[in-house]
Amino acid sequence: MHKINNSKAIKIVIIIVAVILLGLLLVVAIKRNNEQENVDSTIDTVETSTDTVDEFADTEEEGEYILLIPRDDVYSFSMTDAQGIILNFQKQDDKWVYVDNESVDINQDEINSVLDYITGIKFTEVINTDDGSEYGLDQDSPMFVITDANDNSVIISVGYMDDEVGMVYYALNYDFTHIYVNKGNLYNVCAYKIQDLIE
Repeated sequence: MHKINNSKAIKIVIIIVAVILLGLLLVVAIKRNNEQENVDSTIDTVETSTDTVDEFADTEEEGEYILLIPRDDVYSFSMTDAQGIILNFQKQDDKWVYVDNESVDINQDEINSVLDYITGIKFTEVINTDDGSEYGLDQDSPMFVITDANDNSVIISVGYMDDEVGMVYYALNYDFTHIYVNKGNLYNVCAYKIQDLIE
């Protein structure tokens, strides 16, 4: 009699555990579905900005190179997009992946466009200053970080932008005593949003 009661108790415990596990799986599935719907709805509702950006893609920009890295040497990069979101990308099997959500289908052509912009940066003027914050540059400024396969990184901090002339102030590797002025591609790539980089 005692064994029968124990057997019934074990069966009841197994059923309860199975129900709890099924419930947890259901919650996880619903959460993943909601996240994907949020990504999809954001993509559908936000206006794309790359039409404007790509107008300048074939324009020869002025100035001298301060940074020139072969695109194929880049292993990973991060960027602050036009909405202030930090986006992290990594190359996996010759394909770019959005590290923060690998299920998102990334537009490889747009990623390559971004890399073309930030791996060949020119300047038209250098400003020496004691206070980079005058130009919108400090540790919290929007930035691009380019890293190669040997884990060497370059940090490009982006400061104030002048929309009328398409000019941007920027600094390299947190050196805010030397401020560079760019009137070309670096200004353009700051217009990208996450929605522009998703298929």
